[in-house]
This record gives sequence, structure tokens and C-alpha cells, in this order.
Amino acid sequence: MSFKIFSLQLTGKIKSVELIEKKRKQLADDYAEFLKTENSEELKAFLALEKYVTSSEFASKRKQVEGQSFKGSEEEKQLKEFQRLQKAARIKNYFKVEGSADLVRYEKEKESQKLADFYALEEYVKDGDFENDKKEIKGHVFKGSAEEKHLKELKKLEKSAGIKAYNELEGSEKLKQHKAFEASDKMKQYKELKTAAVNDSEKKKEFNRLSKDSAVVNYFKFEKSKKLKLYHEISGSHNLVRYKELKEQVNTEEFKKKVAFLKDKKKFEKSEAYKKYSDYKKLAADTVVTFVLKYEKSKLYKNYLDVKVSFDLKRYNELKDLIESDDYKKQKAWLEDKKRWEKTEDAQKIKQYETDKKKPEFVKYFKYKDSSDFDFFKNWDVVFEDSFADKKLDDAKWMTSSLTASKTLGQNYAMPGDLSIFTNGANIQTGNKLSIQVKRENKEGMVWQMPAGFVPADFDYTSGMISTGENFRFGDGIVEAKIFFNPVKQVASSFFLANGSNVPRANLVEMGAKNILGIYTMNGSGKIASEGLEINNLKKGAYIFSLEKSGATFTWKINEQEVLQLNSNDLNKPLELNASSLVIDKLPGSSASFDVEWVKCYRKK
Repeated sequence: MSFKIFSLQLTGKIKSVELIEKKRKQLADDYAEFLKTENSEELKAFLALEKYVTSSEFASKRKQVEGQSFKGSEEEKQLKEFQRLQKAARIKNYFKVEGSADLVRYEKEKESQKLADFYALEEYVKDGDFENDKKEIKGHVFKGSAEEKHLKELKKLEKSAGIKAYNELEGSEKLKQHKAFEASDKMKQYKELKTAAVNDSEKKKEFNRLSKDSAVVNYFKFEKSKKLKLYHEISGSHNLVRYKELKEQVNTEEFKKKVAFLKDKKKFEKSEAYKKYSDYKKLAADTVVTFVLKYEKSKLYKNYLDVKVSFDLKRYNELKDLIESDDYKKQKAWLEDKKRWEKTEDAQKIKQYETDKKKPEFVKYFKYKDSSDFDFFKNWDVVFEDSFADKKLDDAKWMTSSLTASKTLGQNYAMPGDLSIFTNGANIQTGNKLSIQVKRENKEGMVWQMPAGFVPADFDYTSGMISTGENFRFGDGIVEAKIFFNPVKQVASSFFLANGSNVPRANLVEMGAKNILGIYTMNGSGKIASEGLEINNLKKGAYIFSLEKSGATFTWKINEQEVLQLNSNDLNKPLELNASSLVIDKLPGSSASFDVEWVKCYRKK
């Protein structure tokens, strides 16, 4: 019994899931609004406006405005700047290119499909993909391939005495006649006389006569033949099944095409990679391509591009528009106006600033700006998550067998003493939550027994498990899951982290016969050793179980309240996520379930 859990619940330190999720959602919504505001053009404009209207420059502007005249004014400077730019060689050469026939042709042809194809092929050839494809294609050879091995295996099986006997007799007239004679009246008479001949001399004579009958003699001769014995031995054997599989496989068009491909010494010349290389060479010599490549390297065009995005051209156009505008022409009269300040744009900006800073989104933004409320969002990234909303388990994230089972037997198996067998997803339900179902039902499966290895066995229960396997490995960071804590003492339900095997492992939570958080390891005598915190006093219901890994240090939380910290060098490595239910004793009912609403993994940025 854990007094710690009892105490934390009693003092209210383990808060309710509803309050935590509500708070998290509110904070997430506020953070999303904060980021939206932070990245908005409106805030950028406001901050720029604030910076401007609170600057010393702005404060002194009013005094400066009334003392201005055209001579020495900004307008005079603008006119002189425009005239200087108008005479600049870079600007003159820019306008030589702007609108020219060569530029029109270039702009048209650089967007052509030929150019697009050329650049795509050039990237393919020069970035190494071509060489890689070439190497890969030429690396596909028949010798040593799976296809060669299959053909050799089939040939070896065909030469075996059992397969030869099977091929000769299966469906043969001789075998049909032999089976027919076995059910004949003569054979029935032979068996009856054999029994009766023991006490009846007449029937003994009849039996001796019938024993010499050619049909009877031939029956027993064939029945005792080595060939028939081999036929019976091979029927239903693994070798015969494998022979039929291989024979069917090698006779498929797909297999024949693969063999032909592997043996083809001209496979590269027939490949898409070779065709792309040939197309690239042809396009490199095309007149459209050569014109575009030459033109874009010319000095005039380079100057055109430089000037086109330059501040000088932008400034030139701005000044040209400005000087030719009615506003500019009216500026002189404005400079003579003694009430010009009230008519300025700057006077309106200060009014706009006072209005904008009262906007609700800005008020909320500045409330959070220098606070630590959003530190988790800023410092952690979600690297894996699943809310199990779809009615089908996401097989891009999860597999329904353990990593060990998939790499050994290729299917789930049980250990000695297990009462249940994991199905391949049949006991997994999703749709707004994950539910691993334990069911009382008969099921045949495989069990590992020394020294025999994997042997078939019957089970009274089925269950399920999921694992991220090699789809996702969890390094340093945080994994948390919303799990319904509802222990059934006959079922060991656990959500745990491991590295390719069941032990060692870190239990995010285990419930059932044991209700515990912590680490399982294998001791020197080969038995599982447990270190952690019992949570027997935890009330039934949904909880957010969290586990933070930092190197060899593991820290557990329940509903954001830290409850345990352990160290394990054995688990200082990338770990996959696993969840399973295992029947360890007879259930009082016919079913049980292990429910997980969502799971998330975070990594520090």
C-alpha cells in the first residue's frame, strides 16, 4: 500500500484530469492566439508605430515642421536624389534591357517545358541521383539473389526420393486401382478368410488359394513397396508444402520477369535512369536551352537582375512617382502653412497609436509577453501523438505484435504459464480511444518452451498488444498518456517503454495484480526484479500518467504531480512504446478492457 499516493490525493495535489485538460486547452488556445498576434502584421505595425511615436525624433518633429522651407527641405533632397539616380550607369543599362526583344524571348522560354525538363534532369544527373540509380540497377544480379536461392531449393526438393515418389503416384491410375482394390469384395473376402482360417481347414485352403491370387499378391507387393511408403511419408509434410509453394512461385510471370531482369546484362540501357541521362544530353544542346543559359549569364542581364531588386531602382521609381505627383507639387504651399502640424500624417499616427494599444488582442499579448506561462510550448515539440480517433489503428505508428515476435516467429506468441494469446489486432478497438480487449474464447497459438522452441498450444483467452516497434523510438523527453485506471487483478495491463524486449523496461503504468510505476529488470538468477512505487490507493478513473527521461534518470508524474524518480543505465537508450493486457488468472467474467484515450511524446527543442 502506498501512503504517498493516498496522501497526495487526500491533500488535493493530484488534481482532476478534467481541470488539467481544461487548463491545458485554455493555455493552448491563449498560446495560439499569442502566436497569431505575435506573427501578425498588425502587431508588427503597432510596434513599429509605438517605436516611432515614442521616439525623440517624433517628439522634435513638430518643432521642426513649422521652421521648414523648400530650400534645405526633404523635398529638395528628394529631387536632387532622383536626378542623381537618373544619371547613374546602372539605372541607364537597366532600362536598355527592360522591355527588350531578348528579354521578352528569355522570359517566355525560361518558363518553357524544355527548360523545366532540363533543370530537373540536370539536378538528377549532377546531384548524384543518377549515379546512385546506375549503381543500384547494375547491382541487381541473379547470382546470390533470392530468386536463385528459390530455384536451387526447388531443384533440390525435386531430386528428393519423397517428392519423386509423390509426383509419380499422386493422381496416378496405379494408386487409384490400389485404393479401389483395398475396398473391393475380394479384399474383404481375403480379410474374412484370414480370420476364419485359424479354426476351419476348408477356409484355410480357400485362404491359401486366395493368397496366391495375382491381384492380392500385387496389392501387398505395392502396399509394402518403398515408393508407396515414401509417398505416405511425404504427404502433408513441410517439404511437400514448401515444394508446392516454390513450384507455384517460380512459375508466376512476376518471378520469371524478375529472373529475366536480373540476368539481363542490358538492364541499365533499358532503364529510366539511362533514358533520363540521354534526354539531358539532348536538351543541353537544344537552341532554346543554350539561348537561355547564355543570356542569363550576360553582363547586361545580370545588371538588370541586380538593379531590378535593388534599393536604387525602388528608390528611383518612388521618387519619380513622388515628384510627378500632385501631392509633391502642393508641398511648397503646405510648408508655408503655419498650422501644418495638425494636418500632418504624424499627428494622425499618435491618435492611431492610442486607439490600437487598447485592442483586446494586444492587451492579452502584452500580459503574456514576459511571463513564463508558455515556457512548455516554447521549449518542447510534440514528436509523436495519437488520439485513436479513427476506427482503424494507425499502422504507420503502431504494430500489433512485439518487436521480438516480429523478428523471430513473425507472429505473436506466449510464454509458459500465459493464459492468453495476443491476436494480430483482433482485440484492438479504436475510435476516440484505444481499447485493448481481453476475451474469454478458445484460440490456438504458439508458446515458447525449452528445449522444443515454439510449439502449438490452446488458450482460453485472447488479448492484444500494440507497439511502435521500429516506427518510433523515444529518446530523451516526455511521454504521457491519458489512461483509465481500472485494475482487474486477473489481468496485467501495462503501458511501458522498452528496447526490443520485455525486460528491462520502464512502466509508465501497470495495473492488475500489481498497480505500480517503475522499472523492471532481470536479476542474476534470471527473474524479473521490480523497483518503483505502488499505486494501489489510486482511485479508479482517468489519469494523465507522465514519464520524463533524461539520460539514465526517469521521473514519473500523475496528473502533473511528481511521484517517483529512478535511475537505470540499462534503459539509457532509445525506447519504443508498448501497451498490452495479459491474463494471469481466470477471469470472473468473459471480458476486460485496458483503455487509453491519447498518448503524446515531447522532445526538447
